[in-house]
Amino acid sequence: MTFEQCQAILNEIRHRQGTEHPLVQVTCSGAILRGRVLRSDSDRPVRPNQDSPFGLLVLQQPGLFPGPMNFIQIASIPNDGLLGLDPDGNVESHSHEELLVGAGR
Repeated sequence: MTFEQCQAILNEIRHRQGTEHPLVQVTCSGAILRGRVLRSDSDRPVRPNQDSPFGLLVLQQPGLFPGPMNFIQIASIPNDGLLGLDPDGNVESHSHEELLVGAGR
């Protein structure tokens, strides 16, 4: 996944959930991680190295006593590997294909 794809998908999920720190499910390297987005390098207005494909998505397990943080390299997330979660922890039924097509423009 590229920075632009990550940013487009996160913006849509944030809009649907109405928060800057949405609940998401990330699939990467054969693992499925769920949590609240604390920070994403795609949120930064200016990246130090514009040519770098690398960046981090930081997730934390939600709850009264949040669990450990997960640091996920954006480049290791497949194109369909970032999904929003509803309040019950189920994957939101919304397709991101239209976002991915225009994300690289």
